[in-house]
Amino acid sequence: MEIRMAKAGSPVTGVAEVVARMQQQLPTQQAEWLEQLRDRPETFADLERKVHGAFQQLADQVVAGLLAEATKPAEWARESKKA
Repeated sequence: MEIRMAKAGSPVTGVAEVVARMQQQLPTQQAEWLEQLRDRPETFADLERKVHGAFQQLADQVVAGLLAEATKPAEWARESKKA
């Protein structure tokens, strides 16, 4: 089964790919969040929602990675035959 995060997106191959992407994205996001909090502390509630939303998306990506790994063609066919 081919897993994608968006219709036009590239296929997700597994959790390792997702974690690597997260490790690239998080430092930039963290710096942006810190800058926002320092420059506009009154936006803390909005920032908190933004951080929660970002991690919710990351969790969705991890789940997609797990599903991609669990449904790799050879493994998926072997496990479905057991059922």
